[in-house]
Amino acid sequence: MKQAKLFDYKEPVVLAELDSDNALALANEVKNKVSNYCERIDVVGSIRRQRTKVHDVDFVVLASDAGWLKIGEELKNLKAQTSCAGCVVIKALVPYRNVLFQVDFYRAKSTTFGINQLVRTGSADHNMWLASYAISKGMRVKYSEGILKDGVVVAGETEEGVFAALELPCPMPKDREVIDRKPIWLQV
Repeated sequence: MKQAKLFDYKEPVVLAELDSDNALALANEVKNKVSNYCERIDVVGSIRRQRTKVHDVDFVVLASDAGWLKIGEELKNLKAQTSCAGCVVIKALVPYRNVLFQVDFYRAKSTTFGINQLVRTGSADHNMWLASYAISKGMRVKYSEGILKDGVVVAGETEEGVFAALELPCPMPKDREVIDRKPIWLQV
């Protein structure tokens, strides 16, 4: 008899993507469960960019050490399968309608919340464009700190501050996509 037949256990299905409505519903469920442990929690990523298909739910969180640990405990209470649980990142497969879906938490400080919000919102192509643009202006985007000029952080607390430091308008998250190597918000 095959070992698979010995146990009446069905491997859970892990979805690679959700439509935006279901992803937002899951994000709101998880956010409601953990928000008491956060000074601030924002949904970012594809949901914030209003994509029709979402590959994971992303949060940027401002939380104390105790609050961060409580988020991990709450995920266990939700029967999530945690694959990474460090001091600044938690990655877990969270149950949703009899399947599992990837949910990621990124912990920021008050001084880095904006840069984390910007980077975790994406898109990846937009982040790469922004990093190249910063270099052309003699600055550097450092995801864990903010915008650096001559090795000193000049912005990072807010997204608006990051764009202002680069002398750029702050585009809507839905416009942070790149077409033909140029952000769509610059093509208008």
